[in-house]
Amino acid sequence: MTRTLITLSALLAGYFMLQMSNGLQGSLLAVRADLEGFGATVAGLVMSGFFVGMGIGSLLAGRMIERVGHVRTFAALASVASAAALVHLVVIQPVVWIAVRAITGFCFAGLLVVVESWLNASVASRERGRLLSIYAMVGMAAGAVGQLLLDAADPAGFMLFVLVSIGLSLALVPSTLSRATAPVPDVAQERPSVGQLWQISPFGAVAMAMAGATIGTFFGLAPVFAQRIGFTPSDIAYLMAAATLGGMALQFPVGALSDRLDRRWVCIGLALTAAATMALLGLSTAPAFGPGLAIAALMGGVLLPTTSVVVAHINDRAPPEALLAASGGIVLMQGIGAALGPFLGGAAMDTIGPRGFLLTLSAVQAVIVVFALVRIVLNHNIEPDRKTPYAPVPMTQVEGELHMPEHEDAPAPA
Repeated sequence: MTRTLITLSALLAGYFMLQMSNGLQGSLLAVRADLEGFGATVAGLVMSGFFVGMGIGSLLAGRMIERVGHVRTFAALASVASAAALVHLVVIQPVVWIAVRAITGFCFAGLLVVVESWLNASVASRERGRLLSIYAMVGMAAGAVGQLLLDAADPAGFMLFVLVSIGLSLALVPSTLSRATAPVPDVAQERPSVGQLWQISPFGAVAMAMAGATIGTFFGLAPVFAQRIGFTPSDIAYLMAAATLGGMALQFPVGALSDRLDRRWVCIGLALTAAATMALLGLSTAPAFGPGLAIAALMGGVLLPTTSVVVAHINDRAPPEALLAASGGIVLMQGIGAALGPFLGGAAMDTIGPRGFLLTLSAVQAVIVVFALVRIVLNHNIEPDRKTPYAPVPMTQVEGELHMPEHEDAPAPA
């Protein structure tokens, strides 16, 4: 594994720069949209545009890699994403921002497909889980650093957009100069199938959509929420970093728990804890900065690991012949949720005020709880005899990355 990490260090360095820039750009656009008077609904649409673009990009990126290879695809998409970041400064109009954000999402989908497929093809199966765990941790750490960069300059100015563009441009350097050999593109993959995912696990399909809505709403609108209840842009940088680090810190404890218990019960526990936290926040006045950091870390810790637990739940049930189609179904369901969540959350904020953000997230968590309980009752709490080991997945994943259980007989859908 050490030799593998050294070989792939340039690729992971480029991935770090990508996710750092993405973390900064997401919070920056949310804050800047509010400063420009776009309204929460429009800000939500800007954030939704990113995930719409990611959904389209995840379907087409494989074809680009097959035609021109990993390195050329990475270089082209990183260049476009770098230029797109500066367009937000040139034309400050909601429609343009939504379109450009969709282009950015398309580029990031392709970039992440390159990185993930390169990583998957570079290691043996026995090492893949550990490598993908490191990959996820690198992405989360980079996201936290990106959030902190929001405090590096005034969001109302141009400097932060320039930093995003610089970061995306520098992400090109390690991969294009690396001596590591990119994997040769294989034959075309199966088309994504939500139907196949539903057959494997109805709960997994619904929960993945809700996990996507959670991530899209939280990262898209939490900066707007924080700004509207009185926090400064500098405060917001640390609050968002605390949330990201909270999610990172609880990934492995939550994963270890889900390896021992029914993963659906773990999702229920996370959702109920999140709902209780948001209810307390909604009933109170705006917290001071110190307590706000603790609340942000707790919210990140209970909201963000759900995606990894749901993917692990699907892993436990996926038969070999459904692997690729279900993997694509994970991407589509997460993308649908992530695209709808910020729009609905923004509309709720414009209708009832900042607490509409908390209400939207609470509603999403309620769906997870209710549907998990329904599936547990209908399936009499059936769990597979053996589970695949839990591994955290990136919060902006573009591949489902299913790992097959060692037994051959798939259990009943749950």
